[in-house]
Amino acid sequence: MLRLCAGAVIASLLAIAAPSARAEQLLDIAPVPETAPGQAWAAVAEMIMVYYDVPNTGPDDMQCSIAFFLTGNESCNLPESESEFSAVSRVVKGYSQFARESFGELPVAMRWEQAKVLPAAEIVHEIKFERPILVEIVPPRNEGEVESARRAVLIVGVDGSEDNLQLIVNDPKVFPPTGNPYLEFGGHVRDFSGQYQIGYADFVAFLKWSATLYKIKPD
Repeated sequence: MLRLCAGAVIASLLAIAAPSARAEQLLDIAPVPETAPGQAWAAVAEMIMVYYDVPNTGPDDMQCSIAFFLTGNESCNLPESESEFSAVSRVVKGYSQFARESFGELPVAMRWEQAKVLPAAEIVHEIKFERPILVEIVPPRNEGEVESARRAVLIVGVDGSEDNLQLIVNDPKVFPPTGNPYLEFGGHVRDFSGQYQIGYADFVAFLKWSATLYKIKPD
């Protein structure tokens, strides 16, 4: 009888000590599609700004307003010779102050940190504290593309434990039917407006995560 009781106590302690599988954690950032081809970067920037309640300076849609902030022209295009990641990073660092000052409000600066690839534990930490993660990827080029594009996308959630982590990524780019890198490398569609789930290791290795802006939060 004593042996049975001791065994039950040990089993209970082991169950308490064993790491539990983490449930899905997802930020309240709905995927926003690009309003025109080539504006996926601006859609990523829009998602971050809307999440932090930064107003649209208008008069057009927010993606064009963001492009105007960077270029001073009304073409809504990516600044010439600038990468998507660099452009979105500049929006994070300056648009919120510009937008609030445009409406006669007190400016609110964003704070951030830069890195290359974040470890799984750091990603979980950022999502736990409700901060989206801006990353640069360089997925394989599609047929007809001269070179691989450096793209900006947004990590908005995680699923599973750190040793088997799945990332939830908002990517506004409209892919051709047979050229979606998320599907090619084991991921799946969560929302047809541009949200995918893919394994952390596959995302790093095959979509070639190369740069990060994280700890993004109003100061």
